[in-house]
Amino acid sequence: MSASDRRAAVERRRKVAEARREQSLAASRARREANRARQAVNLARVRESREVALVDMIDRLLDGGVVIHGDITLAVADVDLLYVGLRALVASVETLERDLGVKVGAHSPALDSGAL
Repeated sequence: MSASDRRAAVERRRKVAEARREQSLAASRARREANRARQAVNLARVRESREVALVDMIDRLLDGGVVIHGDITLAVADVDLLYVGLRALVASVETLERDLGVKVGAHSPALDSGAL
C-alpha cells in the first residue's frame, strides 16, 4: 500500500469518525432538549396543581402502585456480617387485581385462614 493510499484511508476514517461524532452530538442535543421540554411541562403541571390534598396524593399513589427497594449491609472492618434486602409493593387491592392479575378478594385462597 502506497503512502497516498494510506493517507486516503486515514482521511476516510477521520471523516467517518467525525460524522459519527456529529451524529452523537446531535442525538445528545435532541435528548437534552426533549428532557428540558418534559421538565417544563412537568413543572407547569406542578405549578397548576400546587394545591393537592393528601387524600388525592395517596389515591394516585395507590392507583399506580409503588415499589420500595432498599439494601442494608452491616460490616465491621470491611467484613460483611449482615445483609438485609427490602422489597415492598404498595398498591391498592384493585390495582393488584387489575394490573398484576393477583386475586386477593375476601374469598381468595391467599386470605384463607387455613393458608395463614
